[in-house]
Amino acid sequence: MRKLDEQTALAILFANTKRKKRTEDLVTIAEACEFLVKRYGTQTAVAQKVGLSPEMIREFRKLLTLPKQVKDMVRAREIDRLDVAYRISMLGDARKQMQIARQVAKLQSDDVRDIKRLVSSAGMSTRESQEKVLESKLRGLHVFIMDFNDEQYHAIMERARENRMDAAELVRQVVLRWLKTKSKSSLKLN
Repeated sequence: MRKLDEQTALAILFANTKRKKRTEDLVTIAEACEFLVKRYGTQTAVAQKVGLSPEMIREFRKLLTLPKQVKDMVRAREIDRLDVAYRISMLGDARKQMQIARQVAKLQSDDVRDIKRLVSSAGMSTRESQEKVLESKLRGLHVFIMDFNDEQYHAIMERARENRMDAAELVRQVVLRWLKTKSKSSLKLN
């Protein structure tokens, strides 16, 4: 880990999360997130400062729990997608993480569905994945796992890009708007 200060950590996040081409590997970005969380106190404070969602900050930080060998693969960009590295980190067992990381690095396909199938083949069911997410969530944060077909997923991602926002936040806003129109009862919606 290189020596970080606030300005360098912020620069790493701005330069590597706001552009399509990253100059830094995912572990370096995760280390910058970790530094800033220690500096500002919460993931939400960092997220607001850099214009990302708290969930994305959490996903980056989760990469720091990977075994050293897997982190080295991420640093070498053998695994260079946050969603893939995050899924590997959710496996929990270091041997499984290493096994899947090696397979992902060898995988010829960049198709996310192929990678998801590979990670899923590590023996973690959808239910187990949901339980892992729920175990790792912050207190007071309620998590819903929603399944969309490819067409719906791409439409959500496109709309989020158009609005320059995180897809999860877009879905959250849509659901909240729907709830407000459907329920004038005592539900408190923020």
